[in-house]
Amino acid sequence: MALKYRWSITGSVICSAFVALMWGANLGTVYPFIEVVFDQKTIHDWVDTQVTDTTQAIDKIESDIVLQKVNLENAAGETKTVLERQLALSQSNLESKRSKRATLQKYRPWIDRYAPNDPFRTLVVLISFIFAGTVIRGLFLMGNMVLIARVGQRTVLDIQNKVFDNVLNMEVSELGVNGTGDLVSRIRGETGAIGNAIITLFGKTVREPMKMSACLLGAALVNWRLLLFSLIVCPLAAFIMIKIAAMTKRANRKALEESARLLNRLYQALMYLRVVKAFTMEASEKQRFKVVARDVYKKSLWISFYGALSRMNNEVLGVCMISLSVLGGGYLVLNNEEHLFGIRMCSEPMSISAIFVFYAFLIGISDPLRKMADVYNKIQGGVVAADRVYPLIDKTPAILEPPHPVPLPDGELDIEFDNVGFSYVDDSPVLRGISFSVPAGSSLAIVGHNGCGKSTAINLLPRFFDVNDGSIRVSGIDVRDVKMSELRQKIGYVTQLTMLFNESIADNISYGSPNASRTHVMAAAQKAHADEFVRNLERGYDSYIGEHGGLLSGGQRQRLSLARAIMKDPEILILDEATSQIDPESEILIHATLREFIKGRTTIIVTHRLSTLELVDRIMVMKDGCVLDCGTHEQLLARCPDYQRLRQVDLEGAA
Repeated sequence: MALKYRWSITGSVICSAFVALMWGANLGTVYPFIEVVFDQKTIHDWVDTQVTDTTQAIDKIESDIVLQKVNLENAAGETKTVLERQLALSQSNLESKRSKRATLQKYRPWIDRYAPNDPFRTLVVLISFIFAGTVIRGLFLMGNMVLIARVGQRTVLDIQNKVFDNVLNMEVSELGVNGTGDLVSRIRGETGAIGNAIITLFGKTVREPMKMSACLLGAALVNWRLLLFSLIVCPLAAFIMIKIAAMTKRANRKALEESARLLNRLYQALMYLRVVKAFTMEASEKQRFKVVARDVYKKSLWISFYGALSRMNNEVLGVCMISLSVLGGGYLVLNNEEHLFGIRMCSEPMSISAIFVFYAFLIGISDPLRKMADVYNKIQGGVVAADRVYPLIDKTPAILEPPHPVPLPDGELDIEFDNVGFSYVDDSPVLRGISFSVPAGSSLAIVGHNGCGKSTAINLLPRFFDVNDGSIRVSGIDVRDVKMSELRQKIGYVTQLTMLFNESIADNISYGSPNASRTHVMAAAQKAHADEFVRNLERGYDSYIGEHGGLLSGGQRQRLSLARAIMKDPEILILDEATSQIDPESEILIHATLREFIKGRTTIIVTHRLSTLELVDRIMVMKDGCVLDCGTHEQLLARCPDYQRLRQVDLEGAA
């Protein structure tokens, strides 16, 4: 997904290349410091000396080649083979020296024209070069970091949008499987870890190896054989690094899972704080939180341990490289040798300045190597986070849009449940082949004991779930053949569990009708008998109502939910215990409003209150997921024992 921002990535890579180039160039200035300035020479003097020394070396090698050719003519067998190798090496050295002299002579006119003529001015130029190189490197580093941050943050934004889009398309039951805290953790926390991994991947993982490569190239130009000798410990360090990365990945996975548990625990405790306090469970919740928090702490500690282990591995690798190069290079320089353990390490003895430059490049590798220590942790953390986030993106919603949606007709709509069966869990049916119909513009109440399937049945109509058997039709069209947005736009839905946002009252009433004017909002509130208490609030319709409407009473929340449904003006109205928390006086007023509002509107009401039953044309009695009977209040009272018992219970409760 990050690759869609390829121009930013390309720009960051270019910036990384310049950072690496300036890093190596700054370290390369060690050579002129030692070779030129500290020997009280100018660059002119150094070039003259180099040309003279190189010319003398060429003359000597040419003399040696002539002698080697003479000896080769008189040699035979193994001696001849050895002399042929020596001749080939001498000819290679000769070409190298001639190339070096040609390069010096090529740039000599430029040096004569522009280079300073005294040692101190040469020092000033070198210092200026280092300063300018550092500034340029800093600018490119800044550009690299900004571009990579853009890639990382835009990718996180894209992932969050995709996850949220897919989550809203999921079946309602799927969202609560691992808890809301887990879902929030994936959308916010894990996507952040992915963003950090992307920034690290295209930032340090590209930039620091480039800096290391620049130093390795510089060291190889000084003496590539000694460099290979210094790197013999790398395979072992790489093996250890791979093992640490695997352990870090496992630790990150466990840490993310525990963090999600912690967030879930915190979310539930805060959401149900009133219940916690009412049952004096503060101590218990604190203990449960401490247990989960301690698990998160332990997992985080393991991640820190593996990070420290990775850094130690890199530090040891750097020290081993430098130690081997110091031992090998020191032996060659101090003994004026060209061989180490019988292996030829250089064509001529190394100078002090050359070995110091070599060491400078190796030391230059240690800084990128140190910065790479935390790269593996962040990338592994991002990989684990991606394993938790991408299933939400790739998951196909259980409720799918029809490939060829059929439009619903305008005007009044009828509803028909035809032999509908449904279960949340296999082999545990909640609805068992229920069939009933609600003619267009009529109203139906559904009654029954708790758990008989009333709310489940009405949740199937707007396709919060899909039926397992049978079908639900609206004006003869199966709801599974209708575009979901069109179907739900036709339905007004009010539940006992008031679902309000921590926004203003006006925003909550107009939710689903974003273009509604303030006049229409107030009219809907008046019909729901909410206008009076709203006007008594300090900011009226602009008052914020808190999380889940916590600053309002239960009855006030239900009136706002009803106002929202009235505002929508739907063809189908579903009320699920929508007036259960309203006081008797308000209930009488709201019933008067509903009596007018449901006229010409297909309405289904789930209720226990006999007073609400007066609003509907027919009543349906349910039991154990089945339809027992359907008729008017008088008909059911005469023939349905279960309805009689429900009525008796309601009368006793009212008394």
